[in-house]
Amino acid sequence: MQKTSRTVLGKGMRKSLHKFQERMISEMTYEQYFRDRCHEMICLARELEQLLCRNKTLEVMGRAREKYILELTKKERGLIRNFEDFKASEKTENASPYFSHTLTLTYPEETSDRLTLHVTECLWAKVFKEINATDLGYVLFCQPDFAYAKACHPKIKMRRTKTLMQGDDCCNHTFYWEE
Repeated sequence: MQKTSRTVLGKGMRKSLHKFQERMISEMTYEQYFRDRCHEMICLARELEQLLCRNKTLEVMGRAREKYILELTKKERGLIRNFEDFKASEKTENASPYFSHTLTLTYPEETSDRLTLHVTECLWAKVFKEINATDLGYVLFCQPDFAYAKACHPKIKMRRTKTLMQGDDCCNHTFYWEE
């Protein structure tokens, strides 16, 4: 998936918008929408930290987020009978307007039993880095990827050794079908 941008013309000037700054709804950009959506989670985490320690807060929020992702995936993903179904579903979802405006990714490897995708730009990582909360961002948006794979089909596994959220140059997801 390539980075998308839109050229805006105004008063004789051309300015190219980054896809995070494109309008999502009304006058709200994808980045504004995401920041607003996460504000409540961040406030909740900060309040919980006052009652619990930071590690316990991350543990509780991570567990809750994983449960939510499991339920949502099972409800929305539909029947995944084999790895071909999974790959097609994954590519369709990643090409949706929301994900194509919040992630930049490529598929460097695809075989009958493996799909590798590299995320080289991520709105979630950008926002959580800016607010100095990448540990919370990882728990809420990166860690649940493993639960997501499991929810799609019990034979689908995921391996990842790098994330943008943790300061790496990409997120290197590899999904594979395990007999």
